[in-house]
Amino acid sequence: MYEGYLRCCNEHRVGDLGEFVAEDVSGSGPVDGLAAYVDGVREVITGFPDYHWDLQQVLVDGDTVAARLVGRGTHTGVFAGIAPTGRRLSTQELVVYRIVGRRIVNCWGDLHPVVRDALSR
Repeated sequence: MYEGYLRCCNEHRVGDLGEFVAEDVSGSGPVDGLAAYVDGVREVITGFPDYHWDLQQVLVDGDTVAARLVGRGTHTGVFAGIAPTGRRLSTQELVVYRIVGRRIVNCWGDLHPVVRDALSR
């Protein structure tokens, strides 16, 4: 399931995220719900059209999945109100998910603050 979700993200198929993310998902940002989750992923790929997440390690314990990822992309679009810089960015992420019924119901880990900080340097 997680590999399918990650493939969906890496192929930038935000319209298909509902296959993997619950309608009432929480914890992924300041606003809960699938629409906000999709908006968050869409913001990343709008600001970084070549963004790609590489899975480094995954741990599964019951309904909990912890994933260590490296994300890379080039800032050629507006992201979080920051005009394109053309900078290539690489981030390391640790995200913890809770899965129920083959869908993400909780997600803890937000890429946005990390990227905003990196772009402001």
